[in-house]
Amino acid sequence: MRTVPENNSLKTEIKKLLALCKKDEKENKDERRNYFNEPVAEEEMINWEEKNGVKIPESYKEWLRFSGKCRIAGNTATFWGPSEFHSDYVPEGLVVIGEMIGDGEVVCFSKKEGIFARVSEGNTEEFDDFEGILKEIIKLMDDKPILSDERYLELLQKFREREK
Repeated sequence: MRTVPENNSLKTEIKKLLALCKKDEKENKDERRNYFNEPVAEEEMINWEEKNGVKIPESYKEWLRFSGKCRIAGNTATFWGPSEFHSDYVPEGLVVIGEMIGDGEVVCFSKKEGIFARVSEGNTEEFDDFEGILKEIIKLMDDKPILSDERYLELLQKFREREK
């Protein structure tokens, strides 16, 4: 697993998250459920900001200095680097930076205010910074058993059959 830069403001949350990911892999006997790619270069962040006329919030830059694209506990969360940010299917003014829960919920930041939001089926929950998002993921991983990929797909199939 990746190491956390000493001066990273999210260090406490990242270390807790990494410990939970290790536990998740052990419990699910699957090391592919978690990965953290190389950090994003400062130049890539600056180029994205200049090209889009939008500032990436500092707390997400701190995350990007730890990891670019990542996957956390199977379908619990996925986050991207600037090359994968988009604004599809969300209210105007938001930038999608990842997904949570594996059910269509996205994590965004506001282009103007720099606040974060979880958006799912028209509902929005706001957070002042990315630390709040990480704390939500930690809570999910600490409080509930995480479904294995197989069990998740089984439940998803049952749900889709009911919708027909």
